[in-house]
Amino acid sequence: MIYLWMLLLALALMLPLFLSLRKTASFRRRRETALAMHRAQLDELARDLADARIDASEYAGAKLEIERRLLSADTITESKQDGNARLLLAATAVLIPVMAFLLYLPGSTPNIPSEPHAQWAARQKAQHFQAQILITALRIKLSTLDPNSPEASQGQAYLAEAIAEDAGELTPESIALFKQSIANAPASAPWRVLDQQRLAEAAAALQ
Repeated sequence: MIYLWMLLLALALMLPLFLSLRKTASFRRRRETALAMHRAQLDELARDLADARIDASEYAGAKLEIERRLLSADTITESKQDGNARLLLAATAVLIPVMAFLLYLPGSTPNIPSEPHAQWAARQKAQHFQAQILITALRIKLSTLDPNSPEASQGQAYLAEAIAEDAGELTPESIALFKQSIANAPASAPWRVLDQQRLAEAAAALQ
């Protein structure tokens, strides 16, 4: 039912174009429009003279110019209107709403198939496996370092980020590691930005 209403609405929006195609519809030609405009200017000019907004010399000069334009407009030749475009316009008025309506029909637009769940699950599993390898390697490396050294601070930041990325969120362990990292990070350490950003996210999540 909704498709029927959509089609009717589309046709209703094209109604002004349909009305313009009636044989009784009249369109003012270029010559008629120009003549009417210049005659209206003459009338306005006469009113200005009568109201003393212009003097006689100004009126005479302006009247002469408008009359010159009036004579020029009278020589405009109109192109022959044979009505050949009427059929094309009518076809366009029908095809536009119909084609727009057809786009909404089931199966009328190509669908991109979703990724199979098995492939998605396999990729997630592989990414988790790689993350665990990295996390394990970082833990081993940190166990050999002074926990208060700049080297340990850097390793703690990267380990915390790896844990958060693998979990998809900031975990309590990752937050604790970020705090340890920033406590011992030199002022110019590039990983301080990561520590500050992640700790700000953790603080915002608690609010």
